[in-house]
Amino acid sequence: MEVGAYEILIGVGGAIIGALLGAWIAYLFSLKLADFNFRREANRRLIAAFHRELADIYPTPVNWPEDIDNFLRSKFSILQAAVGEFRHYLPVEEWDSFDRAWFNYYCSTGREIDKNYQSYSHYTNVTIATNDQEPYKQSGQKNFKYNVDQILKFTKKT
Repeated sequence: MEVGAYEILIGVGGAIIGALLGAWIAYLFSLKLADFNFRREANRRLIAAFHRELADIYPTPVNWPEDIDNFLRSKFSILQAAVGEFRHYLPVEEWDSFDRAWFNYYCSTGREIDKNYQSYSHYTNVTIATNDQEPYKQSGQKNFKYNVDQILKFTKKT
């Protein structure tokens, strides 16, 4: 039985197509793996920056400063650099949520007009009398932990 040129051509063509398809799948897999590793390293750097800069007050406030505003202002540039770097490792659809979490961390007003200003009054302990019988009590330490947790929760996603 003789093998014709047509059968040889189909066999060689199939092998070439299979090899190209296999190479393409391996390439896509390597890109996914590289993205995963870059994101994991970005997660590690963001967590490390927050823990290094805020070690006295996060996650457990063992040495809460008298002047929390000045303390956090002194940490802002380093944390903002870490946040800015990390943001680019997030999927674009998570940018708005991440930006909102960062804004809520450094600005107590929550107003868009105040985006360029730091205000840490939401991290002071205050009691405000209300018309109700129970006065409003703001726990600065709880607010702080919540806001930092909201930023760092983005490192849990991969």
